Amino acid sequence: MADNPQMLMAVSVGLILTCIIVIILFIIFVHTMPGKIAKKRGSAQVEAIEILSLLGLLIFPLWMAALVWAYLKPFTLPVKMVDHGSSGTSGLEPAPESEPAQQSAQQSATQAKPQPKLEPEIESTLASDSAPAVAQVERPANTETEA
Repeated sequence: MADNPQMLMAVSVGLILTCIIVIILFIIFVHTMPGKIAKKRGSAQVEAIEILSLLGLLIFPLWMAALVWAYLKPFTLPVKMVDHGSSGTSGLEPAPESEPAQQSAQQSATQAKPQPKLEPEIESTLASDSAPAVAQVERPANTETEA
């Protein structure tokens, strides 16, 4: 085999190309791991994590951020709504507040500027919208804190 340098060159090139292909496939496998981890953990942002981890092929800190994001437990803030089932378009109203919260809401309501009146055609469009309306509760500004 030492007599044929062309054969030696072909085997060498083949081994080098095989190593390069294996290394590239390993890098791609490692960079897709955050997406697989997020999918296994049931994250709601699986697609975003997969995209970020693949962008990590170009900018490595993005892959690290995707890996951390994949392990983070998603959190949601509960919105408490009470269904009274009586009059009203949506039937949903905010949950009753405690006394201090009601007092601070009344104080902020007296200090708040009046909202501009919508034009009648806009109001009728909003009222006739097929999607149920959801009551929005404004949080009072904490200008003073009680000790």
